[in-house]
Amino acid sequence: MTTHRAVVRQGGASRVQARPTPDPGPGEVLLAPEAVSLCGTDIQMLRGLRDDPSPVLGHEGACQVVAVGAGVTRVRPGDRVVVNPTHPGDPSFLLGHNVDGLFQQRVLIAASAVEAGLLVPIGDALGSHEATLVEPLAVVDYAWHCLDLAPGEELVVVGDGLIGNLAAERARHLFEDVRVTLVHTSDAGLAWSERHLDPAIRHVRWQDLCPGEGDPPAHVLIATHRDRTVDAVDLAHERLGSSLRAFHVIGGVYGGAAGRHYPGVDLSGVRAANTGGPLPPRRVTWSGGTGPGVRFTGNRGVTGAALAAAAGELTRRPDRYRRLLTHRRALESGTELMNRLVDGGRLVDGELVVRLVVEMNTDLLKADA
Repeated sequence: MTTHRAVVRQGGASRVQARPTPDPGPGEVLLAPEAVSLCGTDIQMLRGLRDDPSPVLGHEGACQVVAVGAGVTRVRPGDRVVVNPTHPGDPSFLLGHNVDGLFQQRVLIAASAVEAGLLVPIGDALGSHEATLVEPLAVVDYAWHCLDLAPGEELVVVGDGLIGNLAAERARHLFEDVRVTLVHTSDAGLAWSERHLDPAIRHVRWQDLCPGEGDPPAHVLIATHRDRTVDAVDLAHERLGSSLRAFHVIGGVYGGAAGRHYPGVDLSGVRAANTGGPLPPRRVTWSGGTGPGVRFTGNRGVTGAALAAAAGELTRRPDRYRRLLTHRRALESGTELMNRLVDGGRLVDGELVVRLVVEMNTDLLKADA
């Protein structure tokens, strides 16, 4: 029996184990991941903060098609793809959550996902490591459609993980006339971002966020883990007050959760309303009876077209984004670092881990052109 190696979680620990390698059936596709990144949601699952059942995590990575089942015409062996992890019409397919993810050397993709176009070609020029940013960048870019920023306004990004740093850096290059403020939850995160991001980005600590006299209208991007999402909404309301115009929730949120200051706004429902990244986005507007209303949006996943656009941006400008991939490791050492992150947090041996990328099949890795 043919086997492959996989990072399998057992409790809070992950181990590299051998697993049987399946043959694709009708409509199915077998992938070989090149490199896969560990996101904050993966860490939450490893810490037992989420009950997603998949023993193999991972949904952000570059893959090569190894074999296709009968009837598959959308892709062929040798194609490079990313997998859209969120099926907009089938909740039973959520890659790395309720079906086995990319932290393994071979991944079988179900026929329903293949037929829905969830395998998105990325071409040969994009490096394997940089390709792990395709899905995060696409999600960030969808947020701009939702927030609808205008010149002279302010973007406040709450959260200094990969998504927060990526959003702040991307916004600086897209919106020259928008002030970008990144709100940090740790001193280590603030120090890293000040050293590595565009110098025009304004950095403040979580506890120091406050409006200045004459501050512009503020649009807030929530990029925290779901256990901090509601707190972030409340913080922004209390510190930014009447300058607030909109919230967009990228990070997760518990079902039925609502901020203290926005009764009736179901943050989970707002996020779920844009599953798959529809355009125009669906919005909820809250009004306290005085002043302008506050718009709420969020999303779970994006379209294949959005992923393709993000892959194009990363291919054209890899130098702008690769600094966010702070740690690149082979399979065994990557699994060891994964366990250390779960046990001890983002600061490992004095270095901040903004994003860990694990090389799954080193013989398939592609360097950036």
